[in-house]
Order: sequence, then C-alpha cells, then structure tokens
Amino acid sequence: MFTELRIRNFRLFEDLTIKGLRRINLFVGKNNSGKSAAVEAVALVAVPYVQFQLNLMRGMKVPTDQSAFEGYLRSFFRDLNADREIEITAKHSEFGSRTYKAHIRHVPVASVPADRSITDLIDTTPSQVVLAIHLEEQGRRLQHQIFVDDNRLAVAEQKESTPPPHPFFVAYVRANLDLNKVVFDNLSKLRKEKRTGFIVDVLRQIEPRLTDAPEVLVEHGVPNLFCDIGIGKLVPLGLMGQGLARVLRLVLMMESTGQQNIAVIDEIENGIHHESMFDVWRAISEAAHRYDKQVFVTTHSYECLRSANDAIDGQDLAVHRLEVDDDRAIRCVTLGPDAVDGAISNGFEIR
Repeated sequence: MFTELRIRNFRLFEDLTIKGLRRINLFVGKNNSGKSAAVEAVALVAVPYVQFQLNLMRGMKVPTDQSAFEGYLRSFFRDLNADREIEITAKHSEFGSRTYKAHIRHVPVASVPADRSITDLIDTTPSQVVLAIHLEEQGRRLQHQIFVDDNRLAVAEQKESTPPPHPFFVAYVRANLDLNKVVFDNLSKLRKEKRTGFIVDVLRQIEPRLTDAPEVLVEHGVPNLFCDIGIGKLVPLGLMGQGLARVLRLVLMMESTGQQNIAVIDEIENGIHHESMFDVWRAISEAAHRYDKQVFVTTHSYECLRSANDAIDGQDLAVHRLEVDDDRAIRCVTLGPDAVDGAISNGFEIR
C-alpha cells in the first residue's frame, strides 16, 4: 500500500506532503481545499496516463487543435503555471518510492512537400505542444509523450532497457452518477458467477424490497438496469433514486476482483442518506480486505465521517484534513482512529 504522498505544482498544491496513509483514507476540508485534487494525485502516480480522464470527469474535454491544447494542459499545473514541472512522489510499503513527473514541451515540426527534393528548403511549421510524462520506481522507468495529432489525442511511449515500473490499476468513481458500460459488464459478470449476494445485502439497506441484484436488460436497443422489488414488473433503476444507483456503483467497484488495487471515490455521500452510510462503509471495508485494495475517498459530510469511524475496524482508517491558510498554502493534518474518535466525541470540527 502507499504510505506517504508528496505533491508539487499540481492543481492547487505548491508543495503538500500527506503522511500516514492507511488502507482506507478519507479526505475532508472546506470547498476548494484540494480534496479531489489529492485523490487525483494518487491516481496519477499509480497510472501516469489518466490525467485526461481526470479532466473529463471535471467536465473538461480535450481540445483537438494545437492552439487550445497548451492552455488545456496548463490546467494540471498550479496557477496554470507550467514553468515548473509537476512532481508526485509516493512511498509504497512493497515497491519503495515511485515518482511521476510531467512538463510541457514544444517540439519543432518540419515537413517536405512530396513533389520536392529533400535537398530543397524544408517548410517549418509551428512547434507541436507535447505533455512529457516520466514515471520512475527503483530504477525502472516509463516515459510517455502525449500530443494532438490529426485532431486526435495520441500517446507515444519511449521504450526503456529496464523493465517498466510495477503496474497499478485504479477504479475511480466520480462525484456525479456514472452508470456506464463498465458497470453493466461488471454486474453481468458477477451475476454469471453467482457472486451477487454481497451486493444484494448492501443494496437492501437502501431498498428492503429488493429481491435480487439489478439485471442488465436491453430496451429499445439501449441497455439499462432493472430491479425486482416484488410488484410483478421490473422497475428501472433510475426510478428508484440516486442513492441506490450510487451504492450499486460503489459496491461493484469494490467487488471487481481484477487488478484494480486502488479505489478512488469522490464525494462518497452524494445521493446516499446518512443513515445508510454505516452499511456502505462496512461494505467498502470488507471488500477492501477481501481483495486487498487501498481506498481514497473525499467527503463534505460530518455524518459520513462519523459513520466511517464507527464502521471501520482497527487501524485501517486515516482522516486527512486539508487546510488553506491566508496565503493559499495548503497543509494536511492526518488523524488516526483514536484521534478521530476523540475529536468526534468532543464535537470538534474536523471536516
């Protein structure tokens, strides 16, 4: 598992160190304190080419022309300033130190018309904007260059003589509801393997009438999820409230055995009633142990924080509070289980 994280020049962070990472890590703090950016940094150092998916989750599509691409890339850098590179370093209990670096490059581009000799003057076009990415772990390196080519996003991987760093796999649940093909495929796979009992147990905490796990059916050529609640007809999941769909998405992510050894959940409380949070946290904790996952979560909810403290046993939980000072510098205060329990018991504000 990751035990420590240092983030430099990424999003809101000039230089932030987060220590004491545990199996389940809950990030709290005021709006715009960097909670989502902190868990994005975890995803980046684990899987170095996911930054464009991260922006897409924030509603930012990748521009496919050179003139807008550099401005888009600057969104990853603190204050949009790309003079300094992004550097994220994570310490791992098994694989040691792992460092992600990224900077913007301008690569000269030249072309020769087909009807001219190579000895003729070469036409020089404006330089191409490239995001250069470097990942290193114990002497093992992986390098990528990402750029726009023919109105499409392209990735060029530079081969190294040494083996690549250890692969990590990240499952990411964004703040907004996203029931998609991945959800349909995972649910269908679990139903075929008859491994939906755990899902049903958790979902019944939200909807007690549920008789089985939701089923993927095609209606008018479009796949959708339907639930049996004992009324003689299957009911579309979308009619049963965001909470049930949100919990299904979370549990499916945790139940995906695969190699998704890191789970990231942004604003976990969205659509879930606070009385159900204890069962959600308990399900996440059980699945994290069962499949050896490390979990990174953000929340605004005090009830969510309290439920996590009640539901998660032993030394698995760490709460990381991000604080912004008057100079916009951000620091992290990490609380272990005993500190969280004491703060909640005494009514201290730790969100």
